[in-house]
Amino acid sequence: MDFDYKLERIHTDALILEYFHVPWDTEILEQPVAEIRHLEIREPEAAARDFRAFTSWCSEHAITFSSCRVPHDQVNESMFLQAQGFEFIELNYRPRKNNLQELELPDDEFTIEPAEAADRMDLAEMAGSVFKHGRFHQDPRLGAVLGDRRYKTWLLNAFELPHQQVLKCLLGREVIAFFVVEYPEPGHCLWSLTGLAPGKQGEGLGKRVWRTMMRRHQEEGIKTISTSISSHNIAVLNLYVSLGFRFPVPYATFHWRSTAA
Repeated sequence: MDFDYKLERIHTDALILEYFHVPWDTEILEQPVAEIRHLEIREPEAAARDFRAFTSWCSEHAITFSSCRVPHDQVNESMFLQAQGFEFIELNYRPRKNNLQELELPDDEFTIEPAEAADRMDLAEMAGSVFKHGRFHQDPRLGAVLGDRRYKTWLLNAFELPHQQVLKCLLGREVIAFFVVEYPEPGHCLWSLTGLAPGKQGEGLGKRVWRTMMRRHQEEGIKTISTSISSHNIAVLNLYVSLGFRFPVPYATFHWRSTAA
């Protein structure tokens, strides 16, 4: 899969906009997809005029779907997106656990190991079946089939990306969870995708598995763990609260879908 993209910019007195064509989601939807990476509204009426350069770019590139996330306290930008036909989908929370080295974390019976090439398809199938709260799942214009495909592809791609590592959690010889991790800066680990195997929810394993991962990172010298979760996933929100993660300002997720799609 192609992970390269070109960042486009609109910078006027009224509007700052950064956006790009998203090759990985284009492959999943089988239609051209764009993402707005940064949005700043300085003067709404003039910004709406300047925004037409983006809509023209979408038309030229046959874009049928676009997304944008803005801090939820930036109400001006949220209202602007809605006025341009974007629909609110979710709040995206980015919980964070600092001072990992100061914690006393219990040892447990789980084993954490790097996933191997032989695990790739099994873990991808797991990722494609355990998530029901992603933004693709929640958007009725997209739905569960595309949502499942997106998570499956996400896991498959993680084996190819040099900055990501796939870890598996075993109970005995059974794989019961996976974590896709990356290290954006020294001492900081980002859990970009995490999942508990189908049928294992509700057995009291989640908190124990997540603590085991925290203990592993503690032994690696990691000081901070962060991740990303949807406001629709109440069970996972409660899990991170129980683990003592703090919640910064969430991001509001918006989707635009062409009426011709």
